[in-house]
Amino acid sequence: MKKSLFSLICALILFISCTKETPMSKLLEYNIGSKIYSYNGVAYRYTDYKGNEKQGFDWHIYNHGQTSIYIQAYDTTYIENVFDFPAFEATLTVELPDGKSKIYQAAAGQFRITGQEMWDVLGDFHFKMRNIADADDSLMITQGFYRIFLEDHNRYFSK
Repeated sequence: MKKSLFSLICALILFISCTKETPMSKLLEYNIGSKIYSYNGVAYRYTDYKGNEKQGFDWHIYNHGQTSIYIQAYDTTYIENVFDFPAFEATLTVELPDGKSKIYQAAAGQFRITGQEMWDVLGDFHFKMRNIADADDSLMITQGFYRIFLEDHNRYFSK
């Protein structure tokens, strides 16, 4: 009896140690010129309420890093999946070696939410970006893609 109980406990410990959590998706990548940037991305969708009335979805897709992108779009239809500029905001921040930063903002382009699978949000984007301190400095972000675990939250505002 003791042997079978011991064997059962060993088998249970082995089973538990072999099961792993599915890793969360974090892919956020895009091209600037011929260079591919690939990062761990973060995705939030806030459902906004004013009193008890639903107002819309506030989408946030971004990464942290020496070169970071932040995309935000607001959807009052709850089904919007294509956001043409200026229906979204996008900022690209490039940290320079001297401790300063170049900040670019979207001047044209598109941000799309192409679907949700399991707990991930998927989409793509492309933007023309302009340096906020130098109008002659612009760049193109192409072939942007994300598949990121979506954190879903509610926000409540008073009337």
